Amino acid sequence: MTLRGRLAAGLLVIVATLGVAALAVTGHQQRVLLRQLDDRLDLSARNAERLARMGGATRMGQPVVSDLYVAAVAERDRRVLVRPSSDPDLAPQVDAILAIEPGTHTTVSATGGASERMRILAVETSDTTLVFGLPTAPAEAGIRDLRRTIAITALAVAAVLALLSWWVTRLGLRPVREMTATADAIVAGATDHRAADYPARTEAGRLGRALNAMIDANQASGARLRRFVADASHELRTPLTTLSGYAALHERGGLTGEGELADAMSRMSREAHRMNLLVDDLLLLARLDEGRHQERAPVDLGLLLDDLATDLRVLQPGRIVTVERDDDLTVAGDGARLTQALGSLVTNAWRHTPEDRAITLIGRRPDGRVRIEVVDRGDGIAAEHVPHLFERFYRADPGRTRDRGGSGLGLSIVAAIVEAHGGTYGVRSVVDEGSTFWIELPTA
Repeated sequence: MTLRGRLAAGLLVIVATLGVAALAVTGHQQRVLLRQLDDRLDLSARNAERLARMGGATRMGQPVVSDLYVAAVAERDRRVLVRPSSDPDLAPQVDAILAIEPGTHTTVSATGGASERMRILAVETSDTTLVFGLPTAPAEAGIRDLRRTIAITALAVAAVLALLSWWVTRLGLRPVREMTATADAIVAGATDHRAADYPARTEAGRLGRALNAMIDANQASGARLRRFVADASHELRTPLTTLSGYAALHERGGLTGEGELADAMSRMSREAHRMNLLVDDLLLLARLDEGRHQERAPVDLGLLLDDLATDLRVLQPGRIVTVERDDDLTVAGDGARLTQALGSLVTNAWRHTPEDRAITLIGRRPDGRVRIEVVDRGDGIAAEHVPHLFERFYRADPGRTRDRGGSGLGLSIVAAIVEAHGGTYGVRSVVDEGSTFWIELPTA
């Protein structure tokens, strides 16, 4: 059943419940009013002998009971003892009086008065039967007023429910239907469709914004995936082309000399090694994207900075390398991956910085986190490239060779490792002044 159908069924249940409640209330009120008449009749019956002696006399010029009817009945002889002062001509039909059982309360038809029915009680005395009666018109009028009030209330409730149903349908069901149509259109290929704007504070508004954000994120993710596949294919094409070219050359007998064959095998080995490194990087990124379990153990990043600085001094003795760090820079993580991340940042610095420029490794512990900075005094990076540096296969200089520039996955691997450890990363760079690459990780 659709949501609209459930809403309609719910409204029908509410209306039916209100109808049953109205019938129950009116029936109960009718029984209460009749019981009140019966109580008055019983009270009058207990004073039957005194009323018979009074014979309809009044006290202080006022009737004893203004709407009470009392008659003495013997077979078909009826003698009225007390007439209702409010309706003197009111009397129950004689046949109805003769048919009632003594001691029972009965509603019978009335004649001669304003009330169409009377509530009567017959009481046997020593020499006659006294019949007590009260008009039911006041009770019936009360029931009619109650039914009229309930009917008006029911109409008002029905109007409110109809308005509420329209309001819920307009602000709740119609937006859901429209967003469902939008989703169906996108699945069918119309990727430019978006959910309409609804009031910001409504569930439909929040759902519409979430749906649009999800669609945009999905399209962005798809675009990144397509770009990633295209870039990976492009990176793999060069070594594969080299390998297939030399293999084809060998098959055609183009490698005749021993030196030519050795050179070809050496080049093929280098390209195979390059392809193997690229595939390893891609597999590492895939594992990090899947959130596979990483080892968690205390890792002192300060010691890693010291080791990296030592390695860099050995690799480039003429470069000034300094380390500025706090004593305790311990984090919980995978030591091999964190070493790889910091190594990538340091390698990126010395690879793109002239050897006569200094590199500074900084380790600080602000606000319960460990912050590592790799500062170089190189040429800096243009502002338009900075937001994309951690994207996969991105190169600030597209013309840079792979031998010097790598595959473009180094910083993206750093970003993936840092995110896997619950950290953050970033870069600050000023042209002609240098760059600072930084990461922050939770302390152990």
